[in-house]
Amino acid sequence: MLRLGVISDTHGVSPAIDLALHAIGEVDAYLHLGDVTSDAERISKVTCKTVHAVRGNCDAASAVPLELVLELEGMKLLLMHGHRYEVDAYSTYAARQRAIELGCGALIYGHTHIPQLVQRDGIIVINPGSPARPRGGAKRSCAVIELESGTLRCKLLPLD
Repeated sequence: MLRLGVISDTHGVSPAIDLALHAIGEVDAYLHLGDVTSDAERISKVTCKTVHAVRGNCDAASAVPLELVLELEGMKLLLMHGHRYEVDAYSTYAARQRAIELGCGALIYGHTHIPQLVQRDGIIVINPGSPARPRGGAKRSCAVIELESGTLRCKLLPLD
């Protein structure tokens, strides 16, 4: 089994990152979904773990990719921030279509700062929310994904 910590929209707020890392606990690697990519570097340094990162709308100068497809434990995951696909609190349609186009079983995105865990169009859709700046009445949050033999389980972790 592979265990992944999922974090997004950290915006350089170190105490929020530390809180999320504590809540996530022991993992094999991390996914950072943008805003701010230097936070992904910090997470890697602090934890000595691999961090798979994508850039967000606040990361224009970053060389980190906008999208990343990972194939782990028999499942393809599409990582993105989501701003290029106009994700919002109500719709992930274009981003889900991109995941389908790429043959992915899961879409993992950020940008909205609102946690989400649903299945739509045969795609598992995950947004860990934000440990730093939640929106829409959401609590600060992050997530943990467990992958094993093509099966994905996700738990959203409220931090407040």
